[in-house]
Amino acid sequence: MPGPDFPTFGDKRIRYGMPGLRYGVRLPSYITDPPNLTVKQKGRHSMQTPTDPDAKETLGFNAADGATQFQASLPLKANLHDDILADAQAFSDARRGYDSADAKCRTATGNLRIGRDNAKSWLTSAKNLLIPTLGKKPSAAWTEAGWSDQSLAIPQSEDQLMPMLRTQQTYLTARPALAVTDPRYNYTAARAGELLAALQFALTNADPVAGPLGVEPAGVAADTALNYRNLAEAALDRRLHGLYAELEQLLDPLDPRWTAFGFDAPGAVKSPDLVAAATFEALGAGKGKLSWTGATRAIRYQIHRQATGTSGYKLFAHTSGETEKLLSGLAVGDKLKVRGVNDTNEGPFSPEVNVAGV
Repeated sequence: MPGPDFPTFGDKRIRYGMPGLRYGVRLPSYITDPPNLTVKQKGRHSMQTPTDPDAKETLGFNAADGATQFQASLPLKANLHDDILADAQAFSDARRGYDSADAKCRTATGNLRIGRDNAKSWLTSAKNLLIPTLGKKPSAAWTEAGWSDQSLAIPQSEDQLMPMLRTQQTYLTARPALAVTDPRYNYTAARAGELLAALQFALTNADPVAGPLGVEPAGVAADTALNYRNLAEAALDRRLHGLYAELEQLLDPLDPRWTAFGFDAPGAVKSPDLVAAATFEALGAGKGKLSWTGATRAIRYQIHRQATGTSGYKLFAHTSGETEKLLSGLAVGDKLKVRGVNDTNEGPFSPEVNVAGV
């Protein structure tokens, strides 16, 4: 990666509103060395960055903290505290920037839909009120009122609704006798103007966003923010992979300093994953078959039972790796659960299973 790079006036790579920009702080690497989003990054070494954004952000800041403690003593060369922190902060900023822009885009889209629906509903009512005067078929009189000389259908798109509302406003201003002030219809020039203004406002985005390109429509700002988030995430992934690779050359696989960077020591055996589900099949005479889903990193399994009328679970049976077991000595009302075990750790228990029909 390029060496330290700080924001400077006139830097053409930088635009107002870009995430991760701070005075006196290094530029994040998504700006100095943009990742190629069209190329899928392959996993490197044994380390995989979290897919959950919160966990990934936390790992980034933890990695920066670890570098603060140990970068001089190890020493780290390519992934220093300031570099890691810049990329972690950029991802954090970019996430929040996108969430905000996306929320505003959703609001603007909702406002446009409401404005369009209100206009169509009002024009439908207007047409019904005008039929006794203008007839049921297209004509020059209907064209003057804003409709087509070929059809009396209500248009669906805002670019056709707005001219019709504008014509209706002019039409009713010139013919006040046609107005219907009953609140159920509100067929007035003023109402046509209100609906037109609301639709125009929604179409140009009710909530413009001050973004990297100036004041942008909400949809454009959301797309820009999404691109920055994706770039910042890819850059942080690259940084964390690079740090992990550097640490692999400096630390023993069981060195406790791995955890200071937020990483699991690669030499440590992890606990088995959760046994996600278990099912019981009654066979009668106090017997039954318990089956369960396999758990990653489990070498064998333990079955625990809470006998009817007792409190607490006790070890009841085990397997050498199979994911089913024939059991005997059961009673209706017993409860069973199973967990994976490996040479150093025990995994979490499955949901409990009730014994019935034995």
